[in-house]
Amino acid sequence: MEQYLIFRLADEYYGLLVSFIENIEKMMPITRVPNTKEYIKGVVNLRGEIVPVIDLREKIGVRKEEFDEETRILIVNWKNEFKVGLIIDEVLDVVYLTKEDFDSATRDRNEFTFSIAKYNNMLINIINLEDVLFEKAEEV
Repeated sequence: MEQYLIFRLADEYYGLLVSFIENIEKMMPITRVPNTKEYIKGVVNLRGEIVPVIDLREKIGVRKEEFDEETRILIVNWKNEFKVGLIIDEVLDVVYLTKEDFDSATRDRNEFTFSIAKYNNMLINIINLEDVLFEKAEEV
């Protein structure tokens, strides 16, 4: 049993292991960085630390929406090597999920999610953080 943060992107539900999440911030000014990919919104100054910010909707191909008062930036820590902010639409809950909550038929569902969990009548796409953060090398 592991703990997941459940959040919304457009009208879909997603989950991310709580162990990756350092904190959750309200939207703040983002400084654009020239010549970066469209989904990289820029950087934020988080208590003196410069953190890059990715719009998770754009990165994984979910319909774009305007930011509103529910929009948050999840500050994730990748193996204590670096931090990245992920813009999401709304934080919903923190839940424990067991192996029985996962649908084994959905392994390798797409490049950014690796499974679907069922929780309280919701289908939750479980985010593969490594694939979100790192570009895969093109096959030659």
